Amino acid sequence: MSGEEAVLARLGSAFDAVDPVPLAAYEAAVAGLALRDVDAELAELAADSVLADSGVRTRPATGPRLLTFTAGELSIEVEVADDGARRRLLGQLVPPQPAEIDVHWDGGASTVTTDQLGRFSVVSVPAGLVSMVCQLTDPARRVATSWVSI
Repeated sequence: MSGEEAVLARLGSAFDAVDPVPLAAYEAAVAGLALRDVDAELAELAADSVLADSGVRTRPATGPRLLTFTAGELSIEVEVADDGARRRLLGQLVPPQPAEIDVHWDGGASTVTTDQLGRFSVVSVPAGLVSMVCQLTDPARRVATSWVSI
């Protein structure tokens, strides 16, 4: 081990002792790597109603949270409603189109199919990090959203 590597190893040990990585963050990173789909196009978070006014995340006083992800001409609009410790997702693909949607969270996933208008619904999603993978049919392609905390 070189001198530089030894210093980095000692710094790593010091950070682990003083401020260890939270278990949830570690598990989310591992889950993200496990779900990585190199063939999927990434849909970035373009709008979040919680961030709309100040740019700082705050809890909305009332009503559902609205998220918009975009990948090229495709938008994935999602309304997130609290249901205790669970969340209910109501989504819409724009432009409307049939697709299969996989919703992933730490320790689970659910698959739903959109209707002809591109609408979908997922219930009983645990609060925490989620990502969606859309399998589109016309043209055939996969689009994955970034991970977002709901």
